[in-house]
Amino acid sequence: MEQRNPYKGNPPRPWVTVVFEKADGKIEKQLIADTGGFAEIRISRSLLYKIELDAAGSQKTNFGLAEGSWVWVEIPELGFRKKMVAYGLDQIVAAAKNSHPDFEGSVGLPFLREFEYGGDENEFWLRYGHAS
Repeated sequence: MEQRNPYKGNPPRPWVTVVFEKADGKIEKQLIADTGGFAEIRISRSLLYKIELDAAGSQKTNFGLAEGSWVWVEIPELGFRKKMVAYGLDQIVAAAKNSHPDFEGSVGLPFLREFEYGGDENEFWLRYGHAS
């Protein structure tokens, strides 16, 4: 099982589609895959407030204070569902949107380590689970 996405944006960026659970439903978002990112997930504060379960502490970053919360994250086509820490950091979302208006933040290396991931000149992919 895998998710494949063509690079997009200026400059072209790898990205993933994730689904966040909230009390009254689910929200699907496209997030840049950033292997240099410190956090599992970085999204806007307003989105974080809609999906947060419990506080997870804050982190000081070069973009300012990042508020952390536990959230449910899914990638349905991969059979992935996990409680993870997301940080509300509007400056990251603004930078992501400068590359492409569909991007709503980023996932970092701690998120990507849950998967096998890679790409070629055309697309980025995530794989989850083990082949039998």
